[in-house]
Amino acid sequence: MKKLSYLIAFAVLSLISTTTFAQEEEATEIVQQEKVEIQLGDLPEAVTTAIAADFEGYTADKAFKSSQEGQDIYTIQLSKDGEAIEVNYTAEGKVVQ
Repeated sequence: MKKLSYLIAFAVLSLISTTTFAQEEEATEIVQQEKVEIQLGDLPEAVTTAIAADFEGYTADKAFKSSQEGQDIYTIQLSKDGEAIEVNYTAEGKVVQ
């Protein structure tokens, strides 16, 4: 009888944890916004000015736009001497971690 009680308790806890995990995964997907590739010429002037100042000598290869907490975020892929990096800026030219 005890074994049956433990088995039922284990089954119930497994079901609850699986349901909770699925809900957390859905919430994470909603928060993350899709990055949309944009033309480098479509970057705000403040972003291009900040990149030129912060990453002198780097070449901008690609740019993406996404939204985080209602704010536009610009992700720029840069390269220099075979080294590739990715940086994020707000429309005002401030770095976002």
